[in-house]
Amino acid sequence: MDISFDIINSEGDHVLVGLSYYDYETVSIFSSDPLTLTLFFYDVTLVREAGNGYVGYKTLFAISDTLARFLDENEDAVLCFYCDANTDVKRHNLKLLPQEYRSNLFSKMFDLYIKSHPQFSDFVNHRVEIEDQEDKKNRQFAHFICRKAHEKAVAELGKQLMQK
Repeated sequence: MDISFDIINSEGDHVLVGLSYYDYETVSIFSSDPLTLTLFFYDVTLVREAGNGYVGYKTLFAISDTLARFLDENEDAVLCFYCDANTDVKRHNLKLLPQEYRSNLFSKMFDLYIKSHPQFSDFVNHRVEIEDQEDKKNRQFAHFICRKAHEKAVAELGKQLMQK
C-alpha cells in the first residue's frame, strides 16, 4: 500500500484504509484516452483489523470522510473500489451476491456522505458492473470516485473494463 489510514472507534472496530497507486503503464493497458492518462488512479482496500459483527455507521462515515478529504486534497485523483466474488460478507439480504451487497452498501454509504457534505457535491460515484457470461454468480462491480469534471474519462475506462 502506498498510503494508509487507520479508522478506529470506541466500539472496538479498526479498519485500515489502504490506497495503492496504479502507475501509468497499468492504466494505459485499459485506455489510450489522453484525459484518462492524466489522472491518478488509486485502488482502495478496506481491511478490518478488529471488530465483530457489522461495521457500524460511524465507522463507515469515518471511512467516507477520510476518502473525501483525500480526493479534495488531490484534484486529479480517482479512487477505485473493486467488489469481487472472492470474499463472503455478512449481509441482511442473502438473495444478493456478496459482491453486489458490498457494492450497494458502498454506493449508499458514499451517497449519504455526499448529501450531508455539500462541499463535496462535485464528487461522483461511477459504478461499473462486469458480468461473466459463463458464470452469472461471478458478477463483479467496480466503482470509480472522481470529480464530475473527470467522469467522462472514467466512464470510458469503465467501458473498456466491461469489454475485457
